[in-house]
Amino acid sequence: MKTAPFATKLPADLIAELDDVCKALGLKKNFVLEAALREKLEDLVDAADLQHAIREATGFHAWEDIKREDRLTRGKIAI
Repeated sequence: MKTAPFATKLPADLIAELDDVCKALGLKKNFVLEAALREKLEDLVDAADLQHAIREATGFHAWEDIKREDRLTRGKIAI
């Protein structure tokens, strides 16, 4: 996978905590940051998808209404 540099300023206490965790667990900072960014991006996309689904939701429909609509769309009942 092609990589590119990424630089940002983070709070000093967050950097210190990242250093401590990586040192204690023998992890590389790059791995931890990449995993965290991927997870956060996935969460954001999932939240946006959920909001979109909620906006498009049609609500509860009785089973009889669904069956009737299905029969109508298949042409089994002429109105």
